[in-house]
Amino acid sequence: MKPMMIDFADQRGAWRWDWRMRGTQLGVAFALLAMVLGGLAFGRGVRVQHELQEARAAQAVRLAASDQRERAGRSRSQPLAEEAQLLRQAMLQRAQPWEEIFGAFERVPQARLHSFEPDLARGVVKVQANMDDVAGLQEYLRSLKSSPVFARLSLMRHEAAAEGGINFHYEAQLSAPYRLPDTPIRSAP
Repeated sequence: MKPMMIDFADQRGAWRWDWRMRGTQLGVAFALLAMVLGGLAFGRGVRVQHELQEARAAQAVRLAASDQRERAGRSRSQPLAEEAQLLRQAMLQRAQPWEEIFGAFERVPQARLHSFEPDLARGVVKVQANMDDVAGLQEYLRSLKSSPVFARLSLMRHEAAAEGGINFHYEAQLSAPYRLPDTPIRSAP
């Protein structure tokens, strides 16, 4: 027979962490499970926070882009409106009865025209010309005033020319049928 060694004095403490005991195994398993679940919840929270920040940044970029598109659309529409207005004016200028306007100047052949500058936006034709004498200048302006093409003539300046005669500058206000439709009627300068 073999001798049995029985020690009736247990030297371990009240808390025993013996892996062979079912309670210890379950406690450690629950602690590990709690740590894993806590880590997963923390990671998911960090991911959700990151996605939320990305969504806010993307929304800010979209808002900035839409504001920029809106501003660009407004700035594009403004030049388009200006371009349409210029195109409309060009079409109206081409439709002007230029033959009648030039004919009014050619009916009075005494003056030598130096420059002829139509300003259709204002409904005015600016002319620089030369005449031989003052009486001829007055007769020239009277005959132009009697033309149905002009509503008013204004002599802007006149001076004696070095080569002889009189240089003068006048503005002729076009009458209604010869003006652009949206041109305001000017008063005398």
